[in-house]
Amino acid sequence: METLCGHAIVAAQAIIPTLRNLLPYVFEGRAAILSSILDHRAQGATMQILLITDIHANARALQAVLDRYGDADEVWCLGDLVEYGPCPSQCIDLAREHCDAVVLGNHDARYASEDPAVFESNVWGFDRSPDHIQWLGALAKTLSRNVDGISYHLVHATPQDPLRGTLWPHSESAEFTDALETAGTDRVLFGHTHMAFIHDVDGRRLVNAGTIGQPRDGDYRAQCMLIEDGEIRFERVEYDLDALRRDYAQSPLSQDTADTWFDYTRRGVVDVHGLQLGPYSSPTS
Repeated sequence: METLCGHAIVAAQAIIPTLRNLLPYVFEGRAAILSSILDHRAQGATMQILLITDIHANARALQAVLDRYGDADEVWCLGDLVEYGPCPSQCIDLAREHCDAVVLGNHDARYASEDPAVFESNVWGFDRSPDHIQWLGALAKTLSRNVDGISYHLVHATPQDPLRGTLWPHSESAEFTDALETAGTDRVLFGHTHMAFIHDVDGRRLVNAGTIGQPRDGDYRAQCMLIEDGEIRFERVEYDLDALRRDYAQSPLSQDTADTWFDYTRRGVVDVHGLQLGPYSSPTS
């Protein structure tokens, strides 16, 4: 029996390269992706995960991040795809195409609301389609994932209050502990405050991925996190501000609203919030 199994393994090892060479011709693009994943796993590599949040209808920033890091094994989005920017539908479509996990944000909930009192008074509620409303409305407030032996809790704001809670780098230690206890995972991944940071508690970790579309620390560039082999690193990505200006100008927003919010995004500061510096802010911000 052992000899038979040994022959079978040898035969399988011999034929795998041939199968991989044939896959792209049989299944075209999908097979190439599958073949790449098989190679990745065969080499014992861990998964790479792109972590994004708070896109806020800035399709230029989102596309730039996907162009740079979209070949990650998975893309996880922590909510707020829409509002404050000129391209909500495009951002929803990009998320549906590229993201393997998406949780609901507070702005997503408002944008998709079917309450007339909410959507009729929402200046950002343009370009809504029944399909997008249904998709956003079906998003979970929290998701759990387990990758490379590490458990993750995905949420927009906090595990205690998924849509409205806040955690800052300077939050009380009890708030971080309570968030981890509520989540019951090794790590909590979240956004909402637009301030990227990592906080460790007794070997467990809380990670705010910052914001793709609307930084508030004086640097307009899109922010994201990459997870690989359990390690997490912060990245910023440049994108075309002139193209974003055109997107605002061509949107249904009033000229005053479009000009104001483009200026906020260009400067990396929203006046009502003021300059908000965090652990990853540059000295010149």
